[in-house]
Amino acid sequence: MIGIVIVSHSRKLSDGLKEIADAMSGAPVPIASAGGIDDSENPLGTDGIRILDAIREVMSDEGVLIFADLGSARLNAEMALDLLEPEEQTMVRFCDAPIVEGVLAATVQIAAGGSMQEAMKEARQSVQLEADEEQPASEPSNTLSRSFTIRTLLGLHARPAALLVRKMNAFAGDIRIANTTKGRKAANAKSINGVMLSEVTANDTISISTGPEQAEAVFAAVEELVKDNFGEEGMAPPKAEPASVPEQKQASTPTGTITQGELSGLSIARGFAIGPIHHVGGALQSAEPVAIEDTGAEIERFVKALSEAENQINLAISNAGDSINADDRKIFDAHISCLRDPDLISAVKARISSEGICAEAVWREEIIRLSGIYSALDDRLLRERAGDITDVGRRVLTILYGGQSDDGQVTEPAIFAYEELRPSDILSLDHGAVLGICTMLGGETSHAAILASALGIPVVFALGADLAGVPEGQRALLDGSDARIIIDPDEKTIARAEQERKILKDRLARAEEVRHLPAEMLDGHKVRAAANMASISELEGITDSGADEVGLLRTEFLYMQRDAAPGEEEQYDIYRSIVTGLAGRPLTIRTADIGGDKPVPYLERPTEDNPNLGWRGIRYSLAMPDFFKTQLAAILRASAHGPVRIMFPLVSTLEEVMAGKAMVRDVMELLRTRDQSFDTHLEIGLMIEVPAAADLASRLAREVDFFSIGTNDLTQYMLATDRANPNVRSLYDPLHPAVLHMIAKVIRAAHDEGKWVGMCGALAGDTDVLPLLAGLGLDEFSMPPSGIAEFKLALCQLQLQDCQMLAETVLQLDTASRVREQLSLFSERQQAQS
Repeated sequence: MIGIVIVSHSRKLSDGLKEIADAMSGAPVPIASAGGIDDSENPLGTDGIRILDAIREVMSDEGVLIFADLGSARLNAEMALDLLEPEEQTMVRFCDAPIVEGVLAATVQIAAGGSMQEAMKEARQSVQLEADEEQPASEPSNTLSRSFTIRTLLGLHARPAALLVRKMNAFAGDIRIANTTKGRKAANAKSINGVMLSEVTANDTISISTGPEQAEAVFAAVEELVKDNFGEEGMAPPKAEPASVPEQKQASTPTGTITQGELSGLSIARGFAIGPIHHVGGALQSAEPVAIEDTGAEIERFVKALSEAENQINLAISNAGDSINADDRKIFDAHISCLRDPDLISAVKARISSEGICAEAVWREEIIRLSGIYSALDDRLLRERAGDITDVGRRVLTILYGGQSDDGQVTEPAIFAYEELRPSDILSLDHGAVLGICTMLGGETSHAAILASALGIPVVFALGADLAGVPEGQRALLDGSDARIIIDPDEKTIARAEQERKILKDRLARAEEVRHLPAEMLDGHKVRAAANMASISELEGITDSGADEVGLLRTEFLYMQRDAAPGEEEQYDIYRSIVTGLAGRPLTIRTADIGGDKPVPYLERPTEDNPNLGWRGIRYSLAMPDFFKTQLAAILRASAHGPVRIMFPLVSTLEEVMAGKAMVRDVMELLRTRDQSFDTHLEIGLMIEVPAAADLASRLAREVDFFSIGTNDLTQYMLATDRANPNVRSLYDPLHPAVLHMIAKVIRAAHDEGKWVGMCGALAGDTDVLPLLAGLGLDEFSMPPSGIAEFKLALCQLQLQDCQMLAETVLQLDTASRVREQLSLFSERQQAQS
């Protein structure tokens, strides 16, 4: 099979791209990552020897395809090529295509059995780099078409799109796909770009067209995919009339000049800022449709602007350094993908040619059209992508007008006010000049919100149109904690904010001081502060967080985003890496909780009407002994390298526990026959998530070494409330007395048998509830690593006796609201005493 080598200046980029390509391919396409250099201080660069090793790693009789991100990367790759034998050199080809889209497109094409030429063509078509740039041929008049409604929750996203492409590539003739719901042009159904850029979301109708000689076979194949929901769990319900929702604040009609008062919005990042308002332009620049004579030169000018925009983004990311992480950088991959969108580029080129008007006007209109499509979608996350489209549009317009945008460049520190914050705004910020950020529009899950929340300054979104009426330079107080801005605050308000800011700053500083100290109360009572973990990429953050251990490793990440289950060796290598990286801190590994909200399509699980109450957790593992034993063997082998615990999820019967332990013993015997080492005394525990397990806790405690309470599921099952259903969301409350009584019962039952109890649900990291849980006797609190420092700070100000008295009082209460009142009173007394 054709091999692929990814040559990037960033090892993280090449490794991440390989991971995505592996997951999408559905076949073992040989891919080697050759990114970065071995220099901890300056890791960006390329290494010819590393590239040479990568080429030889994936070399086969069918050849090797190299993708490089920058010119110097290609130069180093060419140097590596010179070191190959002459006959080997003839087998290696460079592909001048965008590294991200090109690698993914070529991988899918190779997996579908494509030749070197077909893989290169598909990669280049990701941005229409074919030399002739010929328009797609018109659809033959004798083709047959059939419509299908897509019900997967996320539409034809990466995995189902790749699956469709592989199925369609099994046929010889031309096959086209058209998103008829959105009115998109027909695209090549054998092209991953064609399918992805058709933007098929849940409940969209697609039309599949092909020649009559193979039509029935093609339609049957698509019908089978649709019937199987493309191997995805969870189907979107049929479209209905949208429920009545409050109108979003609009940014276009401020009520007038506002020099006093208060506006409220959404808190994105807490903190306080006092200073002048500085309005930063955010809307698309205007563009008159100026007539032009040389349409060819105008198209060339437009293409150069797209290239310059991409260069600007890459340069800004490079200049940002460590201020944005690898996940944040992926946000800008979406911007670059927009700049390379073949449909968008073709539409602009075609209109310039046919209408004879300037690129600025055409580009602006096409951006508004595309942004409007996103804004009209029902899905909230997709709606918020409209902001990214507008952001890209602004950047290209600025270049077409011949200048660089200077938005946000001010000499006096100020509170920056935007109509809607864009990711590129954050890249261009002068961090010495911005005190805080506020916007008229914006959502908590937008890309801009994700980036802004990490700036270390107060950020408030969705303050509404009246923000535009606040005069430039007007003094204001931005309160990120309470999600508001106070215009022209009086001295009393400023003094109160300054005091609250000092308290917050001092608290964060004190939390930093205790981050690596033991989790200990004033009277010496100790608990364990643990971190929840869902990926090996989180290891460094956990070891730096002050966590005493990992209280929950969710192993589902090993099985998701791929087309086959990981084998024992792969799992063992990952578990061993985590154990070694934790350097003696215990690691609690939860066996796979497949199903529910964690679907794994390739396992061919049946569709379930209520998957959260279905075939998942320990139930699935016991029913699939080979699957279960593979994971247990990897976990046990990893225990030879450091302290490891095994934890079974979703236990509801004693029989499940006994069967799980028996399976562990069987695997231990197998490892002995292989002469492979493991910890013969490692602890085995279970999750308390099901009311039946909580009720049987005294009996279950005799069979295991520990419990870990999963408050998210326990609450939802105790109260028969789907926490994802907005109609009953208000009933979902972990402080409901019934839930608290169950937690208390579980802790007592475990302690009576001399066993310890942890908690890994969301409640464990809530410092307001910490005194209650400590008073109930909880031994281990497992939470996101970012919360551990403040957890330890809150803990070290408590006395166990006070917490026990609080717990006794709370267990006498009959409503969640009264529980919260009691917790609030306790907090006020603690603050008064400190």
